[in-house]
Amino acid sequence: MKFRTLMWIVTAAIAVVAMAAGVAVFVNRYLNTKKDLDYIECDCECDPDELLDVAE
Repeated sequence: MKFRTLMWIVTAAIAVVAMAAGVAVFVNRYLNTKKDLDYIECDCECDPDELLDVAE
């Protein structure tokens, strides 16, 4: 295989990866809905003895 052919293959692979990254950024920035999720906060504390019993 010639060096020039190898370089074209490497360039094409890098181009595909760059395009995929660009699409991912576009989707994340413009199409991703950024809604406030109303989580219910809980001041519950875990019992360490229960955690040890489950692990055994």
